[in-house]
Amino acid sequence: MDSIANTFATAQNEPTAAARDLVKKAAGAAKERVTTLHADADKATTAVEQKLVAAVGEVANLARQAQQAAYEDAQAFFAGVDRLVSAKSVGEAAQIYVDFLGGRSDVAMARARAIVGKFVAGAKTAQDAISHDGLFNKAA
Repeated sequence: MDSIANTFATAQNEPTAAARDLVKKAAGAAKERVTTLHADADKATTAVEQKLVAAVGEVANLARQAQQAAYEDAQAFFAGVDRLVSAKSVGEAAQIYVDFLGGRSDVAMARARAIVGKFVAGAKTAQDAISHDGLFNKAA
């Protein structure tokens, strides 16, 4: 009876080989999941970083374009003033002014079309990037 009690006590205090294997497998699987999660988080962070860098670059480009547009508008204004000053009659001055307004309107429409085109292209690029990167497509 003592040997059965000793065997039972030993079995309770010492894990079996099967139990050790189960713990090793579970720990190994958990380690793999953590490694995969870390790699996926790193990829997601890199993707976000790249998108933010691209966005900052695009904001800088937009600022440059706005500065260029303001410069071009000022140059056109001064050129219009020079033409207006050279007018020989009120009718000629009126025609110069109407031509100036028409030209500036055409420039403004071309700029608006370019901005809308860039916005649509940017939205499409963002949509494609999100779909391609799969950041929001993975099952939890």
